Formats: sequence, C-alpha cells, structure tokens
Amino acid sequence: MRLATPIVAIALLLSPALPARAETFSSCWVSTSVHPVFGTERQVTRCRISGGSIIDYASDTAVPSRLYAQTGTDISGQCWYYTSAVTQYVILTQYANGDADIGFDADPGGLGGIVAIGPTLPRCTTEPSPASDPTADVYRYVTQYIHNPPTPDLNPRPGDGVTGLATYVGVPVPDDHTAQLTSGATTLDVFIEVSAVIIDWGDESTDSYPGTSTALAGYPDGFATHIYEQKNEAGAQISVSYDWTARWRIVGESWDFLVVPNTTTTIDYPVSEIVSVLSD
Repeated sequence: MRLATPIVAIALLLSPALPARAETFSSCWVSTSVHPVFGTERQVTRCRISGGSIIDYASDTAVPSRLYAQTGTDISGQCWYYTSAVTQYVILTQYANGDADIGFDADPGGLGGIVAIGPTLPRCTTEPSPASDPTADVYRYVTQYIHNPPTPDLNPRPGDGVTGLATYVGVPVPDDHTAQLTSGATTLDVFIEVSAVIIDWGDESTDSYPGTSTALAGYPDGFATHIYEQKNEAGAQISVSYDWTARWRIVGESWDFLVVPNTTTTIDYPVSEIVSVLSD
C-alpha cells in the first residue's frame, strides 16, 4: 500500500531556501518531477537562472522573483512562459490546464489599453526560446508612431463663441504613413492613416469629418462647423479626436486591422449670447 505523499515534504524538496536576493530568471516553464523517495510525479515550475543552472520550484508563486508573461516556442511549438524580464505581455485569462489568452499592453502605465493578440496559447512544457511575434511588433511600432493628439484652431477663439454664429474647427491632419518592418525572418507591411476626425461639440452634438486637409481647413473654407443654439458661459467641452486606422500584413498575404485608440484634445469653449436691445 502506497502512503499518501506529504505535501510539505515535496515543497521542501522542490523549493530551495530563498536566496538573500532574488534571482533573475530567463524563463520558467512547467514540467514533471519525480519524487526521489516516493517515486510519485508532480508538476513543478522549472526555471533557468539567467546565465546559469535550472532549478525546480513547487509552483509559480514559490519562484523568488517577480515574473512576467512572455511568448515563445518550445519543442511542441508556440507557447507562453514566465520570465524575470519586464515585458508588455499580460495574461488575460489562464485556464485550469495552463493555457492562457495573452494580451499586449501597448502603452504600459498609460491609457492605450491592453489588446488581445491572438489565439489561446498552451503553457510551455520544455525550455522555451523567445519567438518573434509579428502582431506585437506591429503594435509596438504603431503605438510609437501614433502619439500626438490633434492641435485644433477654433474660430471664434475660445471665449468669443456666441449663439447663432458658426464655430469653425481647423485641424492639421497627418499624412498617410507606410512602412516595412522585420519580425524575426518575416517582413511586414504597415499602413496607418487618420480615417476621420471626430468632433464632440460639447452640447450633445458629435460630427465625423473625412481626414483631409480640405475638410478640416478651418475658417472660412473648412467643413467642420457648428452653430450653438444655447449659451454656456461655464464652457462647453469641445473634444477633437483623430480616428486612426492601422492595418498590417506579412508581405504577400492579406491585410489585418489593428484596434488603435483615438488621440484626443479637449478644449473649454464658453458660449455667450448676443441680446438685441432697442434704444430710443
């Protein structure tokens, strides 16, 4: 009759005493370890110390380092694993079998948001190698290119707006942008444009204009105009946004679109009212 395996004993065997300082790990994956006394198998977190040996830990939480998600390949193909190096990958959902939905944080600490980047990946079960990730490489390039919000010019200027008089918005629109990137041994085409300029006039009216210099020429020839019907001396909030469109492809294949956040500028715009007065 086989005795029940003491969990505490396994933990002690698998996890060495924590070092005085945290180690740096190039990769941590899951593997199977055979108990040296009882001969039972147990899943462990196996880590490669950067530039050094491999150590087994009882679990991810037993690893004496903060760990970050990374994508790569092992003997079975594409997978995800942990590393001590800071990455822009995040685990959106991790399933009971170790598979995970991975996201890419295009603007760490900012407002760019996290975007899911592909199919569900299995956890690496042998020592992985970092793999080039075309989707992540494109996101990184696009988010570095798209950084400046609009710089609108208002006529009448802020403080001079009045009811019944057209307010014009002029905005310089960035030119279309094309580029070729390399991701590992793969060449990628990238296309970025401002497909529209969206103006929220601050009085429950929102308009979308073509992303052209003609439409956003401002006073007196531009198309982006609005007439306020009610005064708002406290200031309407005019928000002007570039609506970006970005797409990419591996050269020779079909295009894929990226979800890219708008870049926005908001301006306080008080609106006064002209009152006619009869005089003798």
